Amino acid sequence: MDELLNPANFDFFARYLLAGYVIIIVRSRFVAAQRPNTSEMIVEAIIFSLINQLLFQVILWRLPSVWIVRTDAQALLFLQVLVLPAVIGLILGLNLSRGWNNAVLRRLSMPVSQPVHRAHDFAFAHDRSAGLIILTHFDGTVVFGYFGEQSLAANDNNRSDIYLERLYDVDKEGQWADMKPPRSALLSLEGVRSVEFLEEEGEHG
Repeated sequence: MDELLNPANFDFFARYLLAGYVIIIVRSRFVAAQRPNTSEMIVEAIIFSLINQLLFQVILWRLPSVWIVRTDAQALLFLQVLVLPAVIGLILGLNLSRGWNNAVLRRLSMPVSQPVHRAHDFAFAHDRSAGLIILTHFDGTVVFGYFGEQSLAANDNNRSDIYLERLYDVDKEGQWADMKPPRSALLSLEGVRSVEFLEEEGEHG
């Protein structure tokens, strides 16, 4: 690490590795997915860094030479390593989360795949609208709750759990009512058989 931070090596490290990490970090803010292992991330960071370097050279080629000469070298490095990669990561993240390229892929008769490979991450993505939720356990226990902005669902290789900001009682007629006193809950998803998301009537009508 000391060798990488050495002024003689830092420029190379920043341009061909750090820039790629910036792209990955910004992109990950828009897609809830499991991070690749370290070796895969390093390879991806190098590839993104090379793409970033190519785009930066194209931008310099299009800019007036007078502006480049007057610009401080550190400012150019800042633009190259932080600003441009952040913009690229933003564009890639928005593209993945909103599916901008799906129409192009369909037109080319190419398969459209989700950037998220785990159903849990896809179901609880950051753009999920708030709503009622029903958790049914294998032992028959049913939990009725509200998954909103103050709720959270987490999933990793070791555990999966969900925090519901509000719980409800449901009578035989299916009427939902707030518990008294009001309560929230942190629940493990290990014994959950199904998770149902209730949509308001007419939402897709």
